[in-house]
Amino acid sequence: MKKITGMLALALTIGQATTAQKLSIENVRTVSLRSTGAIKAHEEVKGYFTLYQGDKIDKNTNEYALQIMDENLNKVKEVKFTDSRKVQLLESAHNGTDLIFKFFDEEQKLIDFRVYGFDGKKKFNYQREVDKKTKRYMEQLDAYLKNGAENKSIFSVGDNGYISVIPVRDEGDFTYEVSYYGSGKKSSWTFNPDGEDSKTAQAQYLGSTDSVAVFSVMKKSNRLTKKSSSFLMGLYLHNGKIAFDFETDKDKFNFLPMNISPIVGTTNFLVMGQYCDKEDNISKGKSLGLGMWLVNSQGKILNAKYNSWESEIGKHLSVNAKGRVEDIGYIYFHKILQTEDGNFFAVGEGYKRQADAVGIAANVLVGGGAASTTKIKVTDMMMLSFDQQFNIKAATIYDKTPTNVALLPGMDFANLPTVAMWVKYFFNGFDYAFTQTDKTHSTFTVGYIDFVKEKDYKGGTFNAITYYNGQFTKDKVNLVKNGSKLSVYEGKLGAIMIAEYFKKEKKLELRLEKIN
Repeated sequence: MKKITGMLALALTIGQATTAQKLSIENVRTVSLRSTGAIKAHEEVKGYFTLYQGDKIDKNTNEYALQIMDENLNKVKEVKFTDSRKVQLLESAHNGTDLIFKFFDEEQKLIDFRVYGFDGKKKFNYQREVDKKTKRYMEQLDAYLKNGAENKSIFSVGDNGYISVIPVRDEGDFTYEVSYYGSGKKSSWTFNPDGEDSKTAQAQYLGSTDSVAVFSVMKKSNRLTKKSSSFLMGLYLHNGKIAFDFETDKDKFNFLPMNISPIVGTTNFLVMGQYCDKEDNISKGKSLGLGMWLVNSQGKILNAKYNSWESEIGKHLSVNAKGRVEDIGYIYFHKILQTEDGNFFAVGEGYKRQADAVGIAANVLVGGGAASTTKIKVTDMMMLSFDQQFNIKAATIYDKTPTNVALLPGMDFANLPTVAMWVKYFFNGFDYAFTQTDKTHSTFTVGYIDFVKEKDYKGGTFNAITYYNGQFTKDKVNLVKNGSKLSVYEGKLGAIMIAEYFKKEKKLELRLEKIN
């Protein structure tokens, strides 16, 4: 019953007040990207939340406030609580019924997951001791956050709960740990891989069906080898047991999964990623194109389709764009969406590794090791559409200004798939923002950030690519920044929510902007 109460209260409030389109919150001492977001139900935005630090109670205690708003930025609930100044918010996530916040208690050496309903009431929490396996992770995470990183390791799995994926180090092994935290009722489990082939491994959460959470796992036989092997792993949501785990070179190509999408009306899911020759190292081999697998909940490949850059995809690109496919670099696919007519759309963004002159110069001055000598150049957006048999129907490249993402020391020799994961989940370095859709998937909007130098305006822009009635349209909103920090969030269909923080005034301003 508690699961219903929060959404019911939010829905009632939405029905009562629809006038507010902006909100100003005073006495905000600290706020971050990881503490603000949209509340969604059945893929549609129903409200927003923000957690921020307010007054200092004394030298050891801070006051925090959780603000819940409806889809029009009317206040629904404000909850205030106090906590030690040694408690740090690491990140947050949300599903259709609840919010979860991940805190680190430095004094108690605890990772504390706190689950709140949309009525603002804390339901329960989960605590994990920082042991020798996770100590290195917490030290690195602290360094990343101090360098401006935005950690993302918690992911919602429908309305049931959340999956957490973190790297761990144990007796010289560099591996990972997966945990599940229920939100409807208090239940949890933890999965630790075993076996010789998992002593050096990294896992990335791809998505979930109603019963299985799916991961891409990169494994090495030892830390020193450059050759990686790619695996697709599924864990049952109800108990954390392995549903399937197999190497992704079992078909005619070496395949690197990047994203999944459940198939409507079935227990199957679509896996999308790039592929290369069987003999190539999956983490460094030349990408030949985009592969798509239809997989069931037992891990059986029901259908496989491979669309090459040169032929199937290339023939749909303009002459100029064809010549620029190589310039885009690797493609990271952020989203796969199946529309109500059964067709599929994939939203991708290019990235490549380049030498970093600043990092090289810094290492020359101090004798090496002070900075990364490479950086990631994030390039253009790409939209692909497929029919129900996964044949390519259209391919479009959307130009934008490249973004450079500086890496941290020690990241120079990581493989590109791993670096892409860091760029997305630690540095928030990709320009892709989100994909909006309605619950029937009859229309959708892809949003991304760009930077322009025009006659009348120089600065950031939010760009919207909207699909409606079989046609694509584009819109652009100038992101005029007046405060210290500006962030864009998904809004109700046809709108975005812009949050701007004014550090000197200790004020957070939220507003809705229309997009076409």
